[in-house]
Amino acid sequence: MVQIRLIRFRRSEFRREIYRPGVISLSRIVWGSVGGGLLLLLIGIFSIRCRVGVLYPPLAATCFISTSCVYLRVARVKSVIVGHFIAAVGGLLGVHAGEFLVGGTQWLLPVKLGLAVLLASVFMQILDADHPPAAATAAIPAILPLPVSELVLPLHMAWGGIIAVVFGVIWNRVWFEYPAPAEDVPRLALGVNMSRPDMAGCAICLAGFVLMCLRALSEGIYVAGLWIMLAGVLVLSTHQFFGAVVVRGGRNHMG
Repeated sequence: MVQIRLIRFRRSEFRREIYRPGVISLSRIVWGSVGGGLLLLLIGIFSIRCRVGVLYPPLAATCFISTSCVYLRVARVKSVIVGHFIAAVGGLLGVHAGEFLVGGTQWLLPVKLGLAVLLASVFMQILDADHPPAAATAAIPAILPLPVSELVLPLHMAWGGIIAVVFGVIWNRVWFEYPAPAEDVPRLALGVNMSRPDMAGCAICLAGFVLMCLRALSEGIYVAGLWIMLAGVLVLSTHQFFGAVVVRGGRNHMG
């Protein structure tokens, strides 16, 4: 049953059991909605000023999740950045696979869409970066012209994810801990609820983000930023495989 809470705007209204889907609260309606709108506005401004093209529809969904559904696992920092990156990769591969399999037939569009989302879903799950809005990142290359070349689209989407993450930290920490605490991640220095590899990967991505923002000044600096962003995404997306537990036949095996 949906709960309706129209009480005073205060810190207690941002607790996990209140600030979530299923509870209609003043805090989430006002703070979450205003934050989501401001976030997409900033992404648009940064994209134009920095000449870094992105796909706005999937990032719009990320804006909502990053400000109104912050306690969900899909709102994690890693999920936002890696999710959009790897979904773009999967989407582009799906488009090319569809053109190879049924190019020139009436089935081309649905096959491209299906393969794009299929591959993006597989990749996001393998890399533990489930992020529903990224499914749109995968599908858009099958139906619309891209704002940038295919080679750099995944990195541009990670760049957009960085804006969402940084804004989410600034906006949400006015009222509560963000990233939100997770049961399987101990609280680390500076009150950041992230593992050390995730923090390292985010720091590298942030460095790449800054250099990519300087594209108007130097194309060489922008290219360097692309490589650094790629390095950061690789750290974020692969560190969980070290020391991973593999479940096989009812037994756990350390990787």
